This record gives sequence, structure tokens and C-alpha cells, in this order.
Amino acid sequence: MATRHTYATGDDLRDYLAGTSYSSGWDADSAAIRRILEASSRLIDNYTDGGAYGPVTETRYYDIGRGSLINSPQYYTLNSVDVIGTASGLAPVVPLDGWLTSTTTVTAYDDTDRGASTVLTEGYANDFFLMPYNETPKTIFKLNEDSSNTLDAGQQTLAILGSWGYTADTLSITTADAVGSTTATSVSVTSASDFGPAQAILIDTEQMYITSISGNTLTVERGVNGTTAATHSGGATASKFDYPVLVVQACLDIAKLTFRNRDMGAGGTIGGGEAAITTNQAEIDSVLHTLKDYRVTGTSNGVIF
Repeated sequence: MATRHTYATGDDLRDYLAGTSYSSGWDADSAAIRRILEASSRLIDNYTDGGAYGPVTETRYYDIGRGSLINSPQYYTLNSVDVIGTASGLAPVVPLDGWLTSTTTVTAYDDTDRGASTVLTEGYANDFFLMPYNETPKTIFKLNEDSSNTLDAGQQTLAILGSWGYTADTLSITTADAVGSTTATSVSVTSASDFGPAQAILIDTEQMYITSISGNTLTVERGVNGTTAATHSGGATASKFDYPVLVVQACLDIAKLTFRNRDMGAGGTIGGGEAAITTNQAEIDSVLHTLKDYRVTGTSNGVIF
């Protein structure tokens, strides 16, 4: 699935390059700017390794095995042995392979052949918890020790459908006219002044991706980031996603370097000693390092033993 979360808009980058509000006559390079911003955003995603910083709806699968569990303080001994792990009965805790903001459906299958399954419910009186408890996003799935349900060994025996990403926060911007078709690529809004090309927006439950704007009409890709294209009534709220400010700034810095050095080529340094010249790639690496605190460590590769 192609991710359509881009952490700065084409207008943001033009302002950043110009050092002030850019001239409204600058309409060249639109496709190149959008491509650079998308590439910059994917560099950020790959560096921090938790997924996108906006919500993506998808199902992720996990293999559940037998044997020693990963050495982690999150695992603890229970009286029951009817759980994943060794005979000592360690609690079933699944490190997730990315950020999770909410679940829609969690399904536990009894075996690889999927002959039977159980839908698990989140909560203290139900089947599982998401951790850390007091923060979002979540990175750990833990079966409630009081649940009568279990996780069973096999391939893809745990399936989690949910909203994956660092945040699902949005900022309500304006209202949209009715969208009477699931294939229409033009959406009119009351005011497009706070939107920009290379931006994901949310109307009802559908995410759209803006490729260009003319007046108050947005040209969009429909049903992006795992959502489904739908019809929308007039007056529906059109919102944009609220990404972390450090991520937005990093996207702009990387995009600026890429835009201004399109003909320079990739590399680390040219020459040595005092005469050495730091090139574009070394500066990009430095920008990415500013996001080190967002890096995800210890996540699962999808196979839990």
C-alpha cells in the first residue's frame, strides 16, 4: 500500500525556499516539488521505522510460536500454562512492528489452517491491553491474564486491523461541498487557503491526497492510506492531519536540500581536511538524526516465540 502522508505541502516548501511568502506566480516545478516532499517523507518513515506519522488503515499479521519468549520485563510468570511460551507460563506479550493508534478488529486464529477464530476485545474486563497504557501510539499487544481466550501457535494466527501510525490527530479547517461520486477527483471546499498540494486530508472517514489546487477546488486521489472512497454530504468537515512539528521541519529541511542540490549528486564529502566539502547526503543524514527520539526499537518482525 502506497503511503500518502507527506509532512509538508508544496506551498510550505516554496515559502521555505523563498525565505518569505512566495510569489503567487511561482507555479513551476509543481510535480517535482510534490515528488521531493513525498521522497523526503518516506526517508523520515524509513529512518524512524515505526510507519507513517499519520493514520493508515490496514491489517497486520503475526506468527505465534512455541518456546522461549523474548527476554523483556514485560513478560511475567502466571499460574496457568495455557498461554504462549514455556512450561513456566509466561504472559503472551506481542511487540508490534509499528505504531498503533487504535484497533478495529483483533482476531485470534486457532491454527494456521484458520479452521476457527475468536474476535478479541480490548479492555480490563475483556481480552487484551495495548501498551504503553498512558501514551499514544501503542507498540505492545498484551493478552489480559484474566481472559478466557488465548493466542494459539501457527502462522498468521494473530490479525490486527486498525489505524497504524504515530498520530491520528487532525485540525478542522473548513467544510466541503457534497461529493456525490466515489470516483470524482475534484472536491470543492469553502476555503482552500489552509490546504496545499502534497497533503492528505480527511472528510468523514475517507482520506484524500491533494495533488493540486485551483481556487477553492482540490484535485485529489481518493481513498488513500487504506480508507475507502465514499460519497459525502455538503457541509462535511474537511480536516488536515496534525503531524509532529519536528517531523514537519525535518521534511522541509530535507526537501530544501534535495531541491537546491538536484544536480549535485549523492555522496558524503568531497576532498579531505579543511578543504573538504560536505555534500547534500551528509546534511540529510544530519537532519534525520534530529528525529532520533522517534526511532522505534525492539519491534517485532512478525514472528513471536
